[in-house]
Amino acid sequence: MYYRDAREFFEAAREASRDAERIRRQLGAMAERAEALGGGGFEPRVRSTGEPDRMGSRVAAMVDREAMLVERQADDYALIDAACRVLYGDGSDSGLWALVGWRADALALHYLDDMTWAEVAAKLCYSESHVQHEAQVALDVADGWGMARVVDGTGGATT
Repeated sequence: MYYRDAREFFEAAREASRDAERIRRQLGAMAERAEALGGGGFEPRVRSTGEPDRMGSRVAAMVDREAMLVERQADDYALIDAACRVLYGDGSDSGLWALVGWRADALALHYLDDMTWAEVAAKLCYSESHVQHEAQVALDVADGWGMARVVDGTGGATT
């Protein structure tokens, strides 16, 4: 997918992070419900419904929904991984961290960990306005150098 700028890319990663967390909770709830469905006894039962395999259709629907959620979560994690590569690259001299230092952490905390700017500021021991300003500087650096060159590192960014 194409993004206009670094801010749009990181906003998409933020939404992917939120979605991945929602899916994690949904999958946990689904597992609890599956356990609650329980098994049946060996005693004969009288059916009041015309559907002979109601449990089977419920299980199939649950399995289909789980598969769809797992696939969506994999897509979310792929975008989050891409954002981590932009922020931290693949080594000590790559990624936005190599170019702007702690400002990459500010972006990670805000966009990937879904912290507010006030929470990021408290964690990094700076004022909220300073953190927001420096985060914008980091986004401008990513836009100026280009995301692919940022991932390649300072060597790739300077050539």
